[in-house]
Amino acid sequence: MKEFNKLVGYRNRCGLSQKVLGRHIGITGESYGRKENGKAQFTREEMKTIHTVLETELNEPISFTELFNI
Repeated sequence: MKEFNKLVGYRNRCGLSQKVLGRHIGITGESYGRKENGKAQFTREEMKTIHTVLETELNEPISFTELFNI
């Protein structure tokens, strides 16, 4: 299973918790944490939403493929 170190780094730079980012994609913080730690998979739509939120918060472009190790 994949771990998302870049995702964690960007989320922390934005000052967002797993709970808050989970809310953006309609899941609990616990469910989000399982996905971020590679124990469950993000859907493509969840990845798109997370990418958009992080780019908006940082006001800078982020590589989608780098963010999600794909």
